[in-house]
Amino acid sequence: MTITAKAPDRIDAILRACRLMLRMNRASPDARKSEVLYYQMLIDYCTQLATARQNGKFIAAHTVFFPSEIFYAMDIVPLHPETTSWMTALFLGQYADLLAAGAEQGLGSEICSPHRGLAGALSIGALPHPNAVLWSNMVCDNTAKCGELLMKITGSPGFLLDRPFQRSEEEMKYFVEELRDMVAFLEAQSGLKMDWGKLSETVHQMDEQIELFREINRLREAVPSPFSPQGFLELVTVDYLFPGRPEATEYLRTLRDELAAAVAEHIGAVPKERYRLMTLFMPPMYLIGFLEKLLREYGAVSTTEPFFCNWGEGRLDPDKPLESVARKSYMLPEAHMFGPMSKKAVGEIVESAKRYKVDGAIYYADVGCRHTCAVIKLFKDALSDVDVPVLTIDCDVVDPTVISEEEIREKLERFFELMDDRR
Repeated sequence: MTITAKAPDRIDAILRACRLMLRMNRASPDARKSEVLYYQMLIDYCTQLATARQNGKFIAAHTVFFPSEIFYAMDIVPLHPETTSWMTALFLGQYADLLAAGAEQGLGSEICSPHRGLAGALSIGALPHPNAVLWSNMVCDNTAKCGELLMKITGSPGFLLDRPFQRSEEEMKYFVEELRDMVAFLEAQSGLKMDWGKLSETVHQMDEQIELFREINRLREAVPSPFSPQGFLELVTVDYLFPGRPEATEYLRTLRDELAAAVAEHIGAVPKERYRLMTLFMPPMYLIGFLEKLLREYGAVSTTEPFFCNWGEGRLDPDKPLESVARKSYMLPEAHMFGPMSKKAVGEIVESAKRYKVDGAIYYADVGCRHTCAVIKLFKDALSDVDVPVLTIDCDVVDPTVISEEEIREKLERFFELMDDRR
C-alpha cells in the first residue's frame, strides 16, 4: 500500500458545495425544479460515500463507463473516482494537489489528468478508501491500466471487466460471462448476494431513462433550443453516477416536462439565440461557470454532444438483466470511442449537425487524451463537408495551467465573428 499523508476528504467539501447550490436554487424563483432534483441527487450520493464506513457499507471504486448498476443491485456503495475528482475542480477549484500526488505515483504529464488526479486523490486519502477496485478496458488504454495502479495504492483487491470491441453474438456471450464473474467476485469480497429482482427493476428503470434521454434530445432540436448552454453536463453526470436509480428517472421526467413546456411556448435557454453549437468532448471543468456565462452573453447554446448524449438504438429487457447490462454498454453515447472509429460514428456526427441545425462545433482537445486528439482532422473534414466550422481548443479537463479564461474568451469571440461572417 502506498497511501501517503492524509488530506482533507474532498467528499465532505463537495457535499458542502452541493448543499449551497441546492439552497441557492430553492431560493431562486427562476430555478428549474429538475436542477433542484439534480443537486439533491449529488448530495445523496456524497452523503452515502461520506457515511459508508460508519454504516458498515462495502465501497467499490470503479472507472468511467463501468456498469455501476450492478453495485446498486447488491447494496454496494459505488465510488466513481473520475467524476468525484472532477467535482473538486468544478465546485472547489482545487485539483493541483491531486495532480501533484499523481506525479508522486509516477504518472507523467502526458497521462490523462483525470487518471493522474484519481490516483493522486486515493493516494493522499482525499477520497474514501475502497474495499475493492473495479475497472474495464472502456474507453482508453489509460482506463484499462489504471486499475492495477489503484489496487497497488489502496491495497484493495480488484477486478478487470473485459468488454469486447465488437457486438457479435459470441462477443456478447463472452461479456455476459465477464459480468457473471464480476458478480461472483463482488459476492466473495463483500459477503453480499446479488438481488436479481432488484437488478431487474434497475434494468427497467435504465430502459425508461434511456428513452427519456432520447426524448430530451429530440426537444433540444427545437429553435430556439430550451436547454441551458452547458446543461448537458447534468445528463452526463446522471448517466455516470445514477444508472437505474429511481431518483434519476424522476429528474429526467421532470427535465423532459420542463423542456417540452419551453418548446411549446417557444422559450429558449438564452434570451436571443444566435449560435447553435455542437460540443465535441469535455470542456474544462474548472471553467464551466465561466463558459455558461460567456455563452449566454453571446446567445450561444450547445444543442448536441454526440459523444455524451446520443444513445444508440435498442431497448433493455428486465427479464434478462445481465444481458441488458451488456447491451447497454454498446448503446452508450461514448461507445463509439471504444475501438476503431467507424464511418458510422463519423456519419452520425454529421447527421447530428444537420438535425440540430448547428452553426459551428467546438472541439475541446484534451491535451492528455490520445483518443480525443487523434481524430481532430477526421471530424473537421467531415463537418466541413456540411459547411460546419470547427473551433479546436487545446485544453485540459481539470488542469488550469493549460488554458485560461482570457484565452478561451478570445478564441470563442473570434469564432462567433467567423460564424457571423458566414451568414
